[in-house]
Amino acid sequence: MRQVKIGLALGSGAAKGWAHIGVIDALVRAGIRIDVIAGCSVGALVGAACATGRLKLLEKWVRSFNYWDVIRLMDFSWQRGGLLRGNRVFNHIRRLMPDESIEQCHIRFGAVATNLSTGRELWLTEGDLHQAVRASCSMPGLLPPVGHNGYWLVDGAVVNPVPVSLTRALGADIVIAVDLQHDAHLMQQDLLSATPVQTAAEEEQIGWRAMLRQRLAQRITQRRTALSPGAMEIMTTSIQVLENRLKRNRMAGDPPDVLLQPYCPQISTLDFHRAEEAIAAGKAAVEKKMDELIPLVRSR
Repeated sequence: MRQVKIGLALGSGAAKGWAHIGVIDALVRAGIRIDVIAGCSVGALVGAACATGRLKLLEKWVRSFNYWDVIRLMDFSWQRGGLLRGNRVFNHIRRLMPDESIEQCHIRFGAVATNLSTGRELWLTEGDLHQAVRASCSMPGLLPPVGHNGYWLVDGAVVNPVPVSLTRALGADIVIAVDLQHDAHLMQQDLLSATPVQTAAEEEQIGWRAMLRQRLAQRITQRRTALSPGAMEIMTTSIQVLENRLKRNRMAGDPPDVLLQPYCPQISTLDFHRAEEAIAAGKAAVEKKMDELIPLVRSR
């Protein structure tokens, strides 16, 4: 009798993507072995780390982030293609995952990207692992497109936000899908929703007058943002609206066997320093659907 293969379809969601780490940790603890992983955008990044056996290293890295670490990783660009170059982040990811090709992965892996020339989705299931992850993560306007065989590739979320179809194509009999954008706010306050917090020692060093000025400036900025959203907020929110509509249509035609929906609406697009909350949300989503997941263990 052929063994049933279980696949994970890890969806897009920017900083909420660290919830995928919590999902995978909880599934492993429950005794559910993953045979196939397909990822889109941040789901491709976390999926690649899992498929290469380096998820714990990624988790340790992202848990160490604070607000200013995220700011330092943002290598702003004045060139065409995107607001950020992305080199600082992806160079570090290459050090975390030195594997060169998708074929080297311990678990069958694939990433979905969008071909800008044809408007179609492209399944990256062999070849350069880091190019595949970077292409799948290249959010239009934020990160530059990635060249591939004469074409330009961008974020897979444009065409397939939760890649259930790719997971099945890679050989999965049962698909567990992780949808991160079901609770996306239609208008977030900022790409970075949290403001840096000073310790008591830092406050004393800065002085109460300077602290008062800083907090007043933060209040003014928050009010201005609430009244008039910036171009990037409008762009990312518009992309989320389109993604949600596309995702619902695609999953209606090809539903996963189990749908996990981590709940972390407080995490905005670039809140990558809030890994603790996102990972906890991922674990909670698995616990919530444990009655649907336990039969998968028995089917093995």
